[in-house]
Amino acid sequence: MKKIYLPLIVLFSTILLILFVFYNRYSNYYKDEQISRYVSKNIEILNENLEFEKRYALSLSLMVSKNNTLKEALKANNRAVALKELELVIKEIEQTTHTKIDIQIHTKDLKAFARSWDRSNYYGADLSFRRGLKIVQKSQAPFVSIELGKRLNIKAISPIFDKNRYIGSIEVIMGFSGIKKRLKKFGLSILGLLDKKYINIAVDLKNNAKIGDYYVVEKRYPKELFNLLQKNRYILSGQKFYYKIGTDIVAIIPMKSVGIVNVGKIALLMRAEQKQELSIEQPSLNNYQFKGTKRKVIIK
Repeated sequence: MKKIYLPLIVLFSTILLILFVFYNRYSNYYKDEQISRYVSKNIEILNENLEFEKRYALSLSLMVSKNNTLKEALKANNRAVALKELELVIKEIEQTTHTKIDIQIHTKDLKAFARSWDRSNYYGADLSFRRGLKIVQKSQAPFVSIELGKRLNIKAISPIFDKNRYIGSIEVIMGFSGIKKRLKKFGLSILGLLDKKYINIAVDLKNNAKIGDYYVVEKRYPKELFNLLQKNRYILSGQKFYYKIGTDIVAIIPMKSVGIVNVGKIALLMRAEQKQELSIEQPSLNNYQFKGTKRKVIIK
């Protein structure tokens, strides 16, 4: 009788062991799949916010391009009037939409005309190296992208027309603060990183914080994410879809600039899965109107 039971016990034990191994593997696979879906959803949220910010910058650019005072200043080559008007325009935008922006005006032959943030002797500087400007000059249509220049940020460029004649372009420049503010509501934070091989172009970032071969794009950044990456620099290789460090999950997304496939990376930090709202809060531009133009822009 013992001879019969012993093989049965061994067989039963073997089956249990096999089932346990399969169950364990399936559980790990299921858990990995859940995390992968969670990470994918958060990357999608990031991309949606990036695209929204680009569209928002473009709407502001289109609106400013209709400002009659700026048009007349450009036609008369009166930089002083343009600078004064830019100051008023930016003040109106910041008070109405709580959005921080910079604005630059360019001549039709891609020379610097007026910059809201700069009072140095840049007037007439050649900007023909700027890919975004060349695209707008050639197409005479609005264009928005993340573009590398002295800084790396969102640049929305719109042509300026005088009686259907192209006379130059206007550029609204936005950082990533608006995106970071909205992502915070999803429990997410980001850190923009520029590859050091482009620092001779982005000269304004030379004194920014650095992690390995990357410069932090903005002066104000999430210290927690910065410290995590500083201690775990292998994450920046981006060889894995995501990296789990304790209760933190970090995904590395390539950052593109117009004409450059990979100018740097965006590090996305997320916590344990939580309920998230998928709607994007849009800054209000309802019925907002600049002085000197009858154009009304509404974003829904």
